[in-house]
Amino acid sequence: MPKCLHLEEITQPAAVLFGIRLKKRRKELGLTQAQLFERTGIAPGYLSYIENGRANPTIDMMVKLAETVGLEIWDMLRPETEQGA
Repeated sequence: MPKCLHLEEITQPAAVLFGIRLKKRRKELGLTQAQLFERTGIAPGYLSYIENGRANPTIDMMVKLAETVGLEIWDMLRPETEQGA
């Protein structure tokens, strides 16, 4: 069962953390932003904004992206203190 997020534990805004992890995972999979667009329908320009922490994607969009790269949304949003736990 997921743990509760406590605001004092969050060192980066969720959207920024999500973007960093999305970009890392996309590159691990050898996907370009164009290929991720083909799989999700989310424009490459907007994907760039997400990956660079300049966009605030909706929860539905985050779920779709996480599933597309084979991760759970919780893994994309988990605070650094809980990574690998």
